Amino acid sequence: MPSRWILPLPISKNRIVSCLLLVIMIHSSQFACAQSSSDSKFDWTKIQDLKSDAQSPNRAIGSKWMVIVGASKYREKRLESPFSMDKSAEDLYEYAVDPAVGRFEKDHVRLLVNSNATKQNIMTSFGNSWLGSLTGPDDLVVVFISTLSFPTTDGKAYLCAYDCALDNVYSTCLSMQDLMDSIKHNVKAKRIVLILQACYSGAAELTAGSKSLGTTYNVDLDQLSAGEGYVILSSSRPEQITWSASFSKNLIAALRQNNGLVTLQEAFSKARDATEFDTAKEGANRAQTPVMKSAWTGKPLILGAPETERQKGVPPKVSRFLAAESYYLKANQSVIGGNLDDAITNYESALKVDPEYVDALCDYASVLALKRDFEKSADLYSRAIKLSPADSLSRTNYARVLTKTGDKTKAREELNKAVLADDKNRTALVALANLDVQDANYTEAIKHYQTALALYPSSAALHDRLSYALGRSGEIESAIKQSEEAVRLDPLLMSAHLNLAANRLLSGDQPGSAAAYRAALRVDSNNADAHYCLSHVLASMGNAKEESRELQAFLQVSSPSDDRRTEAKKRLDSLR
Repeated sequence: MPSRWILPLPISKNRIVSCLLLVIMIHSSQFACAQSSSDSKFDWTKIQDLKSDAQSPNRAIGSKWMVIVGASKYREKRLESPFSMDKSAEDLYEYAVDPAVGRFEKDHVRLLVNSNATKQNIMTSFGNSWLGSLTGPDDLVVVFISTLSFPTTDGKAYLCAYDCALDNVYSTCLSMQDLMDSIKHNVKAKRIVLILQACYSGAAELTAGSKSLGTTYNVDLDQLSAGEGYVILSSSRPEQITWSASFSKNLIAALRQNNGLVTLQEAFSKARDATEFDTAKEGANRAQTPVMKSAWTGKPLILGAPETERQKGVPPKVSRFLAAESYYLKANQSVIGGNLDDAITNYESALKVDPEYVDALCDYASVLALKRDFEKSADLYSRAIKLSPADSLSRTNYARVLTKTGDKTKAREELNKAVLADDKNRTALVALANLDVQDANYTEAIKHYQTALALYPSSAALHDRLSYALGRSGEIESAIKQSEEAVRLDPLLMSAHLNLAANRLLSGDQPGSAAAYRAALRVDSNNADAHYCLSHVLASMGNAKEESRELQAFLQVSSPSDDRRTEAKKRLDSLR
């Protein structure tokens, strides 16, 4: 069960995906590394040369830790990856725990694959529940994330967690800069390596507003801020699309050489050359040129270097988290399998071990909402928000549950706080706009819809909703333009056709309104609203013959309980 409950999404065609891979090394200038130019001269250190002197910028590695995330399957089927991104993560895991090369202890490696690779699970790995409490300044931390990625209209690159939602990417996907900031803020280690293998997703880009993106297909290294002292390796230049996992495969192979005692610079150089050779064979349009950005000075890092000390004891908070997490992950698997009762049992077990497990509180609340136990669901969300008040999605979902309990005032309050915490939370913006429409506060509704549209200019649904609010506020010409854009973006969106027809009628364009209703019926010939409304337009145009035909069609497809049937029968009788 994804840790954030999101509205169902429309189905769209999958788009071709391609891959990019970055290696980003962040943090203190005490971390020794080399310059980026392949022509530079390096004085590579031997493992035995590293000293444990606390004052030395090249002191020995204490403990080594790794977080590995891989996702090829997602809650949204549009994001299914043709590349084995989970396999790439598993391959790195095998390298890491191999005592002959990677030399990472198994209990120092956290592996999150597919349904376990939720946004919250990933971010929790860097908080006090794990790395934030376990690492020290002399430790080495390696983070590998293998998933889909796409550029967005704010000029950044986002990574897809298992539970990301394409209609709310800014709030449910991982911002690379936010990820780096979280690691720097929480993790005490001065040696941090972040490896990102992210396949470019056309489906995500389409929803995010591809027409505003330009020609940057992967992360522009110059736009990333990693603090003082870092190295960034990318599988291709920003204007190139990476078409395969060639770089990650070659990098892992290079890291295994010399019993794992190969410098990262050497491994990159070999992976770069091999990737250029592999991709050049596919044609000029698929060629990749891996690049490096560096601000490090000193001696280079060897990922396979043995650690010099083991973690002594685990803080009680971490022990509780790990014990509770085993129940939490079982609960999520039960939800995916459709067994909500079993999921509830495991969520309750997780919270019994760790009552402050925010993700368990939120997911349990989501399941209870599905079972329509809104009162208890609201209570769980309230507990979660007290523990994590800046969680915009929790407040959004809490508001949704509050509307089910009838507390619309409190729901609006929570939505306003959700937007304050995250002004790119589309779900909260749209929910606020919908409440404004219900209250006939169309001016505020228009503002919220327009804010969401600035983030998602290719969303037909948002154009359609804005057209409705504009029409009700009397801005008919603007409403027509929004309806026309919605129909253009999604010719199968029935509500867009109906809004276009209604707005044209309000403008006095009866023929245009009739044409829009006919277009709607070509999408769905059994739509009772379209038949009924078209009959009224035809009546105003004096076309009794076609009006009669539409009234008959309406009576055939409408529900027996439809209140309009009596009036339609009387009108039809008068035409005979």
